[in-house]
Amino acid sequence: MRWSPLLAWALYLPLGAKYALALGGAALAVQQLHRRGQLPQVLRHPGTVALLALLAWLTLSAAWSPATGPRIASHLWTYALPLLLPLLASAMHPAWAHAALRQFCLASAAVGGVFVLHHLGLPTETGVWSSTVAASGNQRIATSVLLALGSTLALWQCSQEQGRRSSQCAWIIVALLAAAGLALQDRRSGMVLLPLLLAVGLLHGVPTLPRRAAALVALALACALTWTLADGVRQRFDEGLRELRADTSADTVATSWGQRVRMLEITADMIAQRPWRGHGVASWVPLWRQRVAEGTLLHEQTTPHDEYLLLAQQGGLPALALALAAGLALLRAALAAGTQGTPLLLVCTAVATTGLFNAVLRDAKFSLPLLLLAAAAAALGDGTRRSP
Repeated sequence: MRWSPLLAWALYLPLGAKYALALGGAALAVQQLHRRGQLPQVLRHPGTVALLALLAWLTLSAAWSPATGPRIASHLWTYALPLLLPLLASAMHPAWAHAALRQFCLASAAVGGVFVLHHLGLPTETGVWSSTVAASGNQRIATSVLLALGSTLALWQCSQEQGRRSSQCAWIIVALLAAAGLALQDRRSGMVLLPLLLAVGLLHGVPTLPRRAAALVALALACALTWTLADGVRQRFDEGLRELRADTSADTVATSWGQRVRMLEITADMIAQRPWRGHGVASWVPLWRQRVAEGTLLHEQTTPHDEYLLLAQQGGLPALALALAAGLALLRAALAAGTQGTPLLLVCTAVATTGLFNAVLRDAKFSLPLLLLAAAAAALGDGTRRSP
């Protein structure tokens, strides 16, 4: 897995490139672990048993799902992708994982720089950047989440360079470039996520309570200053608030936040009908279209834009509990690893938060890059392996 740092740059490439590297990496990881006689150890990785149980339960739920076979197979495939995390993490040495995280920060700075150039009017929407600057929809949101992580991880890397002022300054520049790209990229998800990740990183990484308090006050002041000076950021949130004030009770609602409110209401009703076994894997779309008027933008939605609601609707409370158990196992591992667990803590926070507003596991645009990043972060927190 010496090539694992290459994965970092692939996280901003088109989805096909991410799939190729993820599946290729999984095949090499299986080969490497089998050669070492360590393949059974994957089952002992935090969260693996819960992920396997979740996949098994969702597979069983296909028996009562109204969805077609191809749609069921597609859903089960994406819910199997989280198993890449323990597999890749078990095969990746912490030194290679650290290199991968550093490369991801540099890739985030490069993408942030592209957004800056685009803002200045330079041509940047062709070739390898077609899935970043020119992207729309969920791919654009996924990019904003990655930029928020890249900026925060660069600051964590800066904290690791004790006594090296030039290196610390370089990582600060990397963090600022990624943050600038995020602000110019105009997606609200990353804008909300960045200050949250910074707060989590400060609370976990700053050793004493007075320093934590001072750091959080400084963060609050920086956020207030950004809100005051960045008209684009403020306008995006004002737009969302106006959407919520409008009528969201009708199927004809066309605004982004308005549609999310309507999806929350209808999906919650589905869950209340079958709270324990759910409606079956891949059942959301056919049941949704029975409940929403045809010919509307709302009718064409394919997920409720909330992973927690989607899991509970498909597999009931058992599916939601198993997903949360896997997340909590990774969270405990991150906290137990000390400062080396900070990257995993940040990725877990990003996944948990993004899942409130997007189908973060069901949509491979989110799940693949975040799972690959989580694998490197989890491997970094495991300092028990031999040198590479």
